[in-house]
Amino acid sequence: MKAKFLSFLTISLSLIIGSCQNSFKTETQKQKDNYSIEIEGLFQKNDKLEVYYLVEGKDWSNENSISQAIYASNKMQKIVLDLPQDVTPKNLRVDLGVNPSQSYVTIKNIVIKFKDKSLDGGNEIFLDWFTPNEFVTWDMNYYGYKLSWVNGSYDPYLLGKDLLMDKMANELKQ
Repeated sequence: MKAKFLSFLTISLSLIIGSCQNSFKTETQKQKDNYSIEIEGLFQKNDKLEVYYLVEGKDWSNENSISQAIYASNKMQKIVLDLPQDVTPKNLRVDLGVNPSQSYVTIKNIVIKFKDKSLDGGNEIFLDWFTPNEFVTWDMNYYGYKLSWVNGSYDPYLLGKDLLMDKMANELKQ
C-alpha cells in the first residue's frame, strides 16, 4: 500500500514540476516585437528621463517620445523605455532630465533591443554612439555628466551619431 502511494506521489510531483517548467519556458521565450531602450544610470534627484525617436520622414517631436519618472537614488537604476509597436526608429535622443536642480548624472550603459537582437553599449561603448549637447559636459572629478544651464535654458541630452543610426539599421534589422 505504501509503495503504491509513494509511486502515485512521485508521478504526481513529476507532472506538476514538468508542467511548471513548460509554463516558465513559454513565458521566457516570448519576445517583444517593439524596440526598447534600457538605460543604466545614477540619478541623485527625482526627475524624468525621456527618449525621443526619429522616424523616416518626420522631425524630432514630442509625439515621437516616451518618458519615465526617475526616483532619486544613490544606487544605479535600470530604466526601460518601450517604444510603441510598429515604430522603427532611425535615430535616438536621450534627454537626461527636466529637473534643473539635477546637476550630475552618471550613465553606465545604454542598451537598444529589438526582438532577439540588441546593441549593448557597456564598457563605455555607448559614448561612441551619442554626442552630448552644450548642456552636458564630462566631469572627470565626478566621473559622470555635469548638467548645466546655458544662456538661461536647461535641456541636457545625448543625440545619436551616424554610427548609432548605422548600427540600428544594420544590426537590428527586422
